[in-house]
Amino acid sequence: MRKSSAEQSVLAALRQVLGRGELSGVDSGTLLFEDLGLDSTSVIELLMLIETETGAEFDTESLELEHFASVGTLTEFVSSHG
Repeated sequence: MRKSSAEQSVLAALRQVLGRGELSGVDSGTLLFEDLGLDSTSVIELLMLIETETGAEFDTESLELEHFASVGTLTEFVSSHG
């Protein structure tokens, strides 16, 4: 999957999880836990939404906490699996 498509999917899923229509100020360096306030439950919801959006299936065995550090690291993970 192209990085731009992956980023669009990640941002669309974040808007849904956070219940926001707009994500002003969110970029690749935005931290998912510290800046956006995600927790383990919302990360699972986020991942499921991304899978639905992209049609990809992520192997839970390959998931690492570092993949969810920021919008950029999650985008990289999604683009490498799509």
